[in-house]
Amino acid sequence: MNNYFDYHLHLEQGPYTMEWLEEFLKVAHSRGVREVGFTEHAYRFREAASILENNWARQHATQSAEDYVRLLLQAKTIYPEVRLGLEVDYVPGKEEITRRFLAAYPFDFVLGSVHFLGDWGFDNPEFLAEWDHRDVDEVYRHYFWTLRQAATSRLFDVLAHPDVIKVFGHRATRDLTAVYRETVETIARSDLAIEVSSAGLRKPVGELYPAETFLQMAFGAGIPITTASDAHRPEDAGRDLEQVVVLARRAGYTAVSSFQLRQRISVSLDC
Repeated sequence: MNNYFDYHLHLEQGPYTMEWLEEFLKVAHSRGVREVGFTEHAYRFREAASILENNWARQHATQSAEDYVRLLLQAKTIYPEVRLGLEVDYVPGKEEITRRFLAAYPFDFVLGSVHFLGDWGFDNPEFLAEWDHRDVDEVYRHYFWTLRQAATSRLFDVLAHPDVIKVFGHRATRDLTAVYRETVETIARSDLAIEVSSAGLRKPVGELYPAETFLQMAFGAGIPITTASDAHRPEDAGRDLEQVVVLARRAGYTAVSSFQLRQRISVSLDC
């Protein structure tokens, strides 16, 4: 019997209906997932439009957070394994606006993520060509600096896909040990969890997030983890979580984090 937790799923490619949500649950259940956290992107919501202010995000702020929250609260009454989550882009200088938005809703947990460096969506295929004009080492420096700022903001419960900067396979030329160590120490001081995600297996980089070295450091620093598929389609719900658990165990982890109303609970990875 499996004991999987999938704390990163998106409904955005379909309507905010119970029928669409249940498509994700069916697949997740078939793969042995016992808790499912839905985490729509905050930039999808008109109520959060002032957090991520760039032309790309403005075009996608078409949904209502009220509709999303209402659906998830209804789902929780039917499916006790469902958690109401959100994925929020960290934007330096927008901490108080973000805090006010999050306080308006009864989230079980909030993922913090970095997808933009300035106005550049570095992990978006639409902006892939921009990598050709960037110093990769500088991009990595900027990314991990921003991730550390996200940690110290204390806006979030979990940092999603911590080394997503590698998504297209671009690699820093310098050794990242010191960068990883500084980042892990910052996350540990901020008492956050990090996500171990299978999503990278479906991306050009072809590997899990985060790198095993990073995860080993996180374990050594006492940082808890969540596990996730980052599914945007029902068929990806719970996908490859067995590989996520193998990596987590290899790094030393024996427990995963569960959340209710932003309270973290440690649950054994054992069946």
